[in-house]
Amino acid sequence: MAAWLLSVLALGPVAADYSVNVALDHWCYRFIERFEAKGLLHGLGDGIKPFSRMEVAKALAGIEAAANSDLSATEVDELAWLKAEFADELARLRGTTKPAQGSTASGGGLYRYSHADGEFHLDLLARQQTDLFSGRGRDRSEKIFRNRVGGSIRGHFKERIGFRIAFEQTREEGSRDYILRDDVFEPRVELPQLKGDLVDYHEGTAYLTFDLPFFKVDVGKAEARWGPAPGDNLGLSSNAPAYDMVRLKARLGAFKLVSISGFLRPCPDRPDSPVCAGVGDAEASYIVNGNARRLERDKYIAAHRVEVALSPEVDLGFQEVVIYGDRGPELTYLNPLMFYWAAQSYLGDKDNLMMGVDLDWHPGYGLRFYLAYVVDDLKKLKVFSDDFSNKFSLQTGVLWADPMGWRDTDLRAEYVRIEPWIYSHKFPVNTFRHFDAPLGHSLGPNSDQWQIRLEHRWGRRLETSLLVGHQRHGDNELAADGSIVNVGGDLHLGRRAGDNRDNKQFLAGNVSRRTQLGGDLSWRLLSHWSLALGYTYEWGNNVPLPPRWDAGVALPLRSGFGDGGQQHLRFEMRYRYL
Repeated sequence: MAAWLLSVLALGPVAADYSVNVALDHWCYRFIERFEAKGLLHGLGDGIKPFSRMEVAKALAGIEAAANSDLSATEVDELAWLKAEFADELARLRGTTKPAQGSTASGGGLYRYSHADGEFHLDLLARQQTDLFSGRGRDRSEKIFRNRVGGSIRGHFKERIGFRIAFEQTREEGSRDYILRDDVFEPRVELPQLKGDLVDYHEGTAYLTFDLPFFKVDVGKAEARWGPAPGDNLGLSSNAPAYDMVRLKARLGAFKLVSISGFLRPCPDRPDSPVCAGVGDAEASYIVNGNARRLERDKYIAAHRVEVALSPEVDLGFQEVVIYGDRGPELTYLNPLMFYWAAQSYLGDKDNLMMGVDLDWHPGYGLRFYLAYVVDDLKKLKVFSDDFSNKFSLQTGVLWADPMGWRDTDLRAEYVRIEPWIYSHKFPVNTFRHFDAPLGHSLGPNSDQWQIRLEHRWGRRLETSLLVGHQRHGDNELAADGSIVNVGGDLHLGRRAGDNRDNKQFLAGNVSRRTQLGGDLSWRLLSHWSLALGYTYEWGNNVPLPPRWDAGVALPLRSGFGDGGQQHLRFEMRYRYL
């Protein structure tokens, strides 16, 4: 142990990394996680995502060097696909010849241009999603179609500055009417254009990445996911659209640091956004050409995370995230080394602070265990009481790669518990959201969930999976007079005057229970082109009923609650990633 710590703490030369980041839903993350579980990769710091293309290349090189002949035929083929996609970064890592100028390459996109001063890759983005729902009192099947098209450009200048630009335009339509923002099925939405029988929306990302002597800095509109879980995490997840940020990353041996100073958009206080009603500043408006123009409130995020490899098998992470607004950026929060809990007190204790610690243990034998614990505010004088200010959450899971010798198989299990009131705040501008989408776990406050998933690859092209899970959620209640009884079950509704603050009770309120059983089949035509088909049957008790049943619908607008089963059939065709 001592020798390991001494070796990883030694500061050696840092390879230049001006490469851009890899989209968070790229399948390379799952591939890399398997080999970490197998004990072939160490010290990744993979609680900090996204990875850069160079970080992925280093992981692929490590897999190739450590695996020798211990790869299945499917893993060999998948590794070959990824090596082709990240060929440029692997070549730079090995110091081999650069590609010829003016060349094209399918691994780098539809078109590639190279020059002595840099290069760029141009590519298409396309995605079609179909969701069909039936049962639970519906007279007919509910149909939702999402068609997306866009493009991306990535490249670099002088092997010092990288860049990436991506854009997707989406049209959603089907059997529902689009009158309110709540009617949009897609959760990652900025400002939709509601058009009755359809809705249009789009999302874009664009950033520069600078390779500096001791740091790597990203500047622009991007996304982040922090935590040990492969998908949803308690801290920062990718459930909200991308946002403007300055991201600093540094590494010193076993230590890896990331810091974000970002600009968020407040919940849109518009007539078509019921969950955001009343969060704007009515006085912040002026008249232009006879029209009242409202000024939006300022909202910011400051976050930092440090990970340390305690040993080859154990990684420890600590992070803080603070949401604040109604003023300009605070220099205290812009300091990546500042302890935000102390900074919040210094600034008057008026912001929304979340801190968390997590452990990632991968002892080999195909096993990876993780545990995350998050505190969202803490009342020090009543730390062991049921006061609503003491908000804790827990997430734990395990991956077993090739269980009992069954090659090309993953068995995953996870449990999440999120206490009441987490993510919400008494000042709406401090709510843990971007637009009206959650920055953290999609489950929301006053909920818990367990899931077990079995995945098997029948070759590099075909994969199947089975899922069973159960979810509980304590929603706020609607009183007979139309008022809301607030039990801390809604991300969008923080504590108000008169709410009970002394007796926090997990799963209080209107409790919904869901049990899901389903499966997926995916066919990867190429590394970057795939088809997927899935089916889920859900048994529900006291769950929201159609037509307004989605998770983001404001409580007074729901269609009611009841029991019954629901079938969900989904199809997706995808080319590349936003």
